[in-house]
Amino acid sequence: MEPTYSDRYANLMEDPAMEAYFVQLPGYIQAQIRARKQQPATLEDLKRMAEEVKQLF
Repeated sequence: MEPTYSDRYANLMEDPAMEAYFVQLPGYIQAQIRARKQQPATLEDLKRMAEEVKQLF
């Protein structure tokens, strides 16, 4: 059974690799990723989202 999260980004902090990558990102990129409706499910998703945000700014 999949774990359920009250915080939609809780699973981001449960994966050590994802957390390490996320916390090293600049604050504006973290904020944009947090503001998205769909959360990253994998480290690759997180990296893709970060690259998308970088291209916007």
